[in-house]
Amino acid sequence: MTVVAEGASKTEGGHWSYEDVEFVAEVISKGTAANDYGPKKTAYATAEVPVYVIADPYQGRCHIYTDPKGSDYEVETRVPFGKDVDLTDTVVGLTLKTDEFPATD
Repeated sequence: MTVVAEGASKTEGGHWSYEDVEFVAEVISKGTAANDYGPKKTAYATAEVPVYVIADPYQGRCHIYTDPKGSDYEVETRVPFGKDVDLTDTVVGLTLKTDEFPATD
């Protein structure tokens, strides 16, 4: 899931500009984990996406990355499934409920 800034408009090619992306959330799979925690996280930080959330059913928790600097995020917060992810102090301005997120063995 991606959230773009209010008032953002698509490019002539029909795509959103990376500067307008404020939030990205992903649920990983075993096959995508290395990409999500590696190259994608680096790309989002480099593009200065303010909030990147990974829901990891294999760990049973969410990883919240904020404060992008260069090619990485300065802050990582880990929240176990079942606890709320508080994003009210970010550009997202909401609380993500995880009580129904399924964990996988």
